[in-house]
Amino acid sequence: MVMPGLSIESLKKHKSLIPLFVVLGIGMSGAAFYLTRLAMKNPEVTWHPKKNQEPWEEYKQKQYKFYTTISEPPVSPAPKY
Repeated sequence: MVMPGLSIESLKKHKSLIPLFVVLGIGMSGAAFYLTRLAMKNPEVTWHPKKNQEPWEEYKQKQYKFYTTISEPPVSPAPKY
C-alpha cells in the first residue's frame, strides 16, 4: 500500500499537496544546479590535480561570481608571490 498523497489517484483526492510537490521539486532542482555549478566553476575545486596543480591561477582575469552588478574587469584577491 502506498502512503496517501504519493500516487496519482490519491493526489486527485488531495489537490492541496500538488503545490507542495511542485515547490519541493523546484527547490531540489535549484540546489542540485547550484552544487553542480560550485563543483565545476569554483576555483578551489580541481578534478585533475596532476594535470592542473594550481587551478586558481586560471581565474586571475576571470569573473567567477554567480551575479555581479559591476562591469569592471575582475581583480584577483589572491596575493602575488
